[in-house]
Amino acid sequence: MSGDRDLRAVVLALLDKCDRNGNLPAKMIYRCERDGERDALIRLLSAKAAKPVSGDDLAVRLDLENADLALREDGGTSLRELLYTAAGRVPRDIKGEKAILAARASEIVTSMADGASGAARSFLLDAAGRLSRGQGELFRQARENGLDGVTGELQTVARCIAAAEVNEGPVRLANFSRRATGATKGLRAGGARYLMVADALLRFLPGLADRVEAESPRDPSGRRRLALECLGIFRNETPVDVLCFGSFVLEKRGARLDSPAAHRGLGEPVRLMLLHLRDARVSRLRATRIVSIENETTFNDYVDLQKEEGGEEIVLCSQGQANWAVVRLLRLLHEAAPSVPVFHWGDLDRSGILILRSLGHRSGVPVQPLHMDRETFLRFSPEGLPLPPGEMEEIERLLKKPKGNVGEDLLAVIRDAGKWVEQETVADAVLARRKPQACDIR
Repeated sequence: MSGDRDLRAVVLALLDKCDRNGNLPAKMIYRCERDGERDALIRLLSAKAAKPVSGDDLAVRLDLENADLALREDGGTSLRELLYTAAGRVPRDIKGEKAILAARASEIVTSMADGASGAARSFLLDAAGRLSRGQGELFRQARENGLDGVTGELQTVARCIAAAEVNEGPVRLANFSRRATGATKGLRAGGARYLMVADALLRFLPGLADRVEAESPRDPSGRRRLALECLGIFRNETPVDVLCFGSFVLEKRGARLDSPAAHRGLGEPVRLMLLHLRDARVSRLRATRIVSIENETTFNDYVDLQKEEGGEEIVLCSQGQANWAVVRLLRLLHEAAPSVPVFHWGDLDRSGILILRSLGHRSGVPVQPLHMDRETFLRFSPEGLPLPPGEMEEIERLLKKPKGNVGEDLLAVIRDAGKWVEQETVADAVLARRKPQACDIR
């Protein structure tokens, strides 16, 4: 074997199969990697026990049972023992080893679950069940990296889940990570541990998945981010901001924050960070109504028209699904002036309706649709775009839910038309302004 590469290859391949199954099979088809392996099998087992398969130059039909009997009849050792000795290997029972590891891993993780509660306990019991079956990524890691490493990681993930469940927030992800893992980088966004924690919370924390679904996230990363944000855990508050335009002033810990009103006087929108809005209140505003606009292009057009006509509206840009800065500012404005009506204007499609519903649900503000009605859709449907695959089914699913949700009439007409209409398509035609008496609160 030391001087014959092909012979060594076939012997090791047969022993690998023996390790996996606990014994050599009686008969099998061997697939050769090289032409020389076929001749090596014949030399090893005899032409009677190794016969080339007709029509397949790299396949050999092996009768290992007969080869073993021939050895024993001559007073020799078994074929299995001979091969292990020749290769200098010790027999293994991989299937048995796997079963032992699975049972031990499941036992340890189940014991860990006994000391946990809530979503963390559910997560650990689920992990114990997966490990007991000896399948999946978790078990593969246990085999490759050792049981101690996997159980230790599960314990850390469980601590993060438990801490998130009782978090009173708001807290930055790095600070939360330090509390739960002992290091600011122990729970990095997008890392394997982060994915496991967020997915477990979505699956095992009652009501969280429904809250996230209401936000209509477009991808798994968005679902995970929103899951943690619903629990008051933010990656960083400084990039979370709201683009707004209007005359209002904030007050925070005795300080006057008048940048929105100052920029309104200059005819400019301004960005407010979520950090600015924490612990703040609106001390002064002037507005006929408050309008949230989904798309930035339409927001800018709307603001330009406000400047031209001297309108007294407060305009926010949700930029798709509203972030927490948008939600927080809308709530502050409504608390300061509950009589001022609040509207949202978005695309005339399923996502636009879900964004409208979510904004009202998350803010607790009675948000009304603006230019998001059946009549507007029918007016502009000739310019609409075909619904993407699967969208019709999603609309049907929404329409089967309990009645009374905002936008149901629009959903039904979108379904019937098989089209959706972009906000920008109708913006130019519907930006005719009215000038009602402004509400001035000081």
